[in-house]
Amino acid sequence: MKKLMLAAALAAFSGLAALAQPAPDNSDLKAYYDKAFSYYVAGEYSKAIEQWNLVLRADPKQTTAKNMIEEARRKMAGSSSDLKGAFARLVQRAQYADALQKLEELLATDPTNPYYVAAQGRLRTISAVAPRRPSASRAWGAASDGISAWLGEKADLPFAYDALRYAAELAPAERAFPRLVAALETESPQLRLNDTKPQNVALLEHKKEKALHHIYDSKFYLAVKELEGVLRLEPDDVTALKRVGSAYLQLKDYRQARSSWQRALRLSPGDEQLPEYLKALEEAMPEAARPGPRPGKGARKQAGSGS
Repeated sequence: MKKLMLAAALAAFSGLAALAQPAPDNSDLKAYYDKAFSYYVAGEYSKAIEQWNLVLRADPKQTTAKNMIEEARRKMAGSSSDLKGAFARLVQRAQYADALQKLEELLATDPTNPYYVAAQGRLRTISAVAPRRPSASRAWGAASDGISAWLGEKADLPFAYDALRYAAELAPAERAFPRLVAALETESPQLRLNDTKPQNVALLEHKKEKALHHIYDSKFYLAVKELEGVLRLEPDDVTALKRVGSAYLQLKDYRQARSSWQRALRLSPGDEQLPEYLKALEEAMPEAARPGPRPGKGARKQAGSGS
């Protein structure tokens, strides 16, 4: 029965294989394709990818090989979803040495996956400095957020850089943080080249000051970007919440402006400016953007007659 199923599967792919095969005189490419499709049908996706990569080395224009590599990777992602989930949880729990072991299991299923390969190099560096998060301190909380951004499938290296430097400010005696910052700068030298923070200025203060200048220059999107970076690290920073609310107001994002100012007011109920900001916001906000259900025509008329 198993042989019959394999034969049927091979027959189903015969048309695709025929399209994928090169001209008959190129026997090497034909052999690679034949092996690749045999491995693919048998569920040995990593071996199939190896053969299709050999095709691409010989002829980079073979689009069928590229497409089939992506298809095989999708199949492998489905079969390795449990491993991938376990890996993500270990990173989230800041157990970096264990995450590296789990990642190596993932690499065994897909040795050429570019994300796994890149993450392996990063995790080797990280776990050599910090096999796991050693404490629940604010500094290590910031560092863990940065490392997660560094290891993400869509890595956010600028945030990782800020988070690790902020951790170093919070715990100057912790030797791991400067080593991690240096490793990130080695991987991406542009981070240091693009940095405008003076040496004697705290990171978050610098970002809030940059945001304020962006607001003065009417560069509201840039201001929001800077302040959102601050709030990822310190969600209760009242100054950042007030300034980001101002930027959102200028962008006519009234919901975000109100949310930012209301949060700031809860954190700082004695602030005299925030009630004025919120009152001005309500006056400037179009009716369509106001919270709550919009009354019907009759309800509006009735409300007006009672005033």
